[in-house]
Amino acid sequence: MHSGQNDVAERQVVVVGAGNAGLCAGIAALQAGATSVSVLEAAPKELRGGNSSLTRTMRFSWQGSPFIAALLREADKDRVEEILDGRSGYSDEQYAADWLRVCGDQVDVALIESIVRRSTETITWMRDFGQRWAPRPTPLPGDVPIVLDGGGQSLQDRNFARFEQLGGTVFYDSAVTGFEKTADGRYLVHGSGPAFPVIADALVLASAGFEANTGLRERHLGEEWRDVKLRGVPFNEGAPLAAAVEFGADTAGNWEKCHTTPQGIELPDYMLPGQMHKSHGLARYAFPLGVVVNREGRRFFDEDGGYSNLTYVTLGQKIQEQPGRIAFQIFDDKVVSAGSLPNGYLGDPASVTVSSIEEGARRLGIDAANLAAEIERLHSGSTEKRLDTPPFLFVPVVCGLTFTYGGLSVSPGAEVRGGGEPIDGLYAAGVIVGGLYDQGYPGGTGLMAGAVLGRAAGTSAARHSIRSRGGEARVGTVAG
Repeated sequence: MHSGQNDVAERQVVVVGAGNAGLCAGIAALQAGATSVSVLEAAPKELRGGNSSLTRTMRFSWQGSPFIAALLREADKDRVEEILDGRSGYSDEQYAADWLRVCGDQVDVALIESIVRRSTETITWMRDFGQRWAPRPTPLPGDVPIVLDGGGQSLQDRNFARFEQLGGTVFYDSAVTGFEKTADGRYLVHGSGPAFPVIADALVLASAGFEANTGLRERHLGEEWRDVKLRGVPFNEGAPLAAAVEFGADTAGNWEKCHTTPQGIELPDYMLPGQMHKSHGLARYAFPLGVVVNREGRRFFDEDGGYSNLTYVTLGQKIQEQPGRIAFQIFDDKVVSAGSLPNGYLGDPASVTVSSIEEGARRLGIDAANLAAEIERLHSGSTEKRLDTPPFLFVPVVCGLTFTYGGLSVSPGAEVRGGGEPIDGLYAAGVIVGGLYDQGYPGGTGLMAGAVLGRAAGTSAARHSIRSRGGEARVGTVAG
């Protein structure tokens, strides 16, 4: 316990992490009546945005073209029927079924279903404070039809702008290292940077997982993950997550698994905000159109196991288990000539176009005999997929790690649990929350879960602060 200090800054609500989840929490807290809300961000201002700035998709329930039209930027509103291409909706039931089908068994089903139920109203809430969407370029089957206008970088720019317009403050270069309860039940937050020390009536943890921490990756995920390349930013070291566990928070989810994707082999060691287009240019998600093999020439993954936006994480995980931690996607000219591949494939300097399967194997160091046998088995099986029209495009791919799955146990209202019960005044949102994924990952659910739980956390934190000060909170929705 800590008795407090005279020189400590005091806030009603403190949010740790300025990703989408944290900023949604800050916006919601201010809308719910909190007047002093600060977001603490480990990155410098010029590199703000987090992993949220590198994505562009939110998966949400919707019904009817008017709902989608209302989300679009003005220039695209009259194209909504063309954009939807015959789709009329995506129900809560469909959404939950997709999520639960691919995520694995070690998940909090009630939490997932509550997020799904609140996805539509949360998207509307985000639209009302300025977020906009645009048609998805070169959609693959099963993709969400619209993406954030300007992608994740613009999402975050709009989030920051709204938070600051409402009176919130962001402290950059302010990495949280720990926190404790004061004698009067508030939270004293420690760290390095200009924000510290700071006391808050309520604390929201939205600081991602431990994906950028080499030692924690090796400890929890295994030795083969120690030197994996990141698809995200290098600032998510996991200190607030570790501090919460030390404080007594319950953990949830699979701490031995993570979100990964197949990437071009020129993926750098990590990405930075502002590199969204580079990040998406390195994505290699068109594998259902071809065949995936390892260096031994063996198929190790069912390319036709589902839409790529529901299975790409599983492929990324399996690539990390292959010899040399590399794989190869192979397409024939039927696919290439049809224009079905995203531009990143065709412009990849590591890819090769060859006149025969054997030549491709030789040039990329793949076991040619095994590969020929795999292709023969493919052609003689029941699948309609065939690699029989030269030339052939061989694309080498590696695994890129985005975020870790293990995190904190929270209620649908984003309350952090300790000993199975909510910890008074402590909330969490975003990737720091465990129990949402175990194995696979349905594309677009991460940003959506962050927004839903961020909104709930901010609203609950503001209410807690106002009650503790003897006031009355504004009405808002926090749980589903």
